[in-house]
Amino acid sequence: MEYLGIYDNEGKPTGRKVVRGDKNVILNENEHIAVSIIFIENDQEEFLIQKASKEKGSYFSSTGGHIDFGETPLSTIKREVEEELGIIVEEKEIRPCGFFNNEKSLIFLYYLKKNINIEDMNLQTEEVDYVKYMSIDEIKKLIEEEKMLKSHGLMFKEILKIKTN
Repeated sequence: MEYLGIYDNEGKPTGRKVVRGDKNVILNENEHIAVSIIFIENDQEEFLIQKASKEKGSYFSSTGGHIDFGETPLSTIKREVEEELGIIVEEKEIRPCGFFNNEKSLIFLYYLKKNINIEDMNLQTEEVDYVKYMSIDEIKKLIEEEKMLKSHGLMFKEILKIKTN
C-alpha cells in the first residue's frame, strides 16, 4: 500500500498520512496532499515537456509527482526525474522555487537549467509516451488549448516570472 504525506499551509509535513487514491479521505482546512514539479530548461531556452501515456490521460506536463509519506519535496522530484526520464540529477543542480497552494494540493516547484539529451533518457512508458523540448510560445499554446495539465500550466507561468526576476 502506498501512502502520501499530508502538508500544512506553510509547506510543512503534519506527520499524517493517507492511502494513495483513497477517495474517502477528508482533509482539514489546513491540510493538503503535496506534489513536486520540476521544469528543465536547456541552453536554447526550451523546456522539456512530456506527453503522458494514454493510461495516464495523454495530457502534456512537466516532470513531477505526489510526495510519498516520509519523503521530502526535493527527494520526490529527484525520484520522479529518475523514474519518469531515467536521468539522475544532483540536489545541488536543482533550484527550489517555493511552493504554491493549488486548491486541495500544495505544489513544490523546482527548476533545473541543464542540457539533457533526449536520446540519453530511458522513459517510464507506463507513464510517459514521449518527451520533447518546446519553446515558451509552444508551451503557452498548449496551455491556451487546455492540452497541458492545468496545475503544470499554472506552474509554468510561475517559472517564467521567477526567471525574469
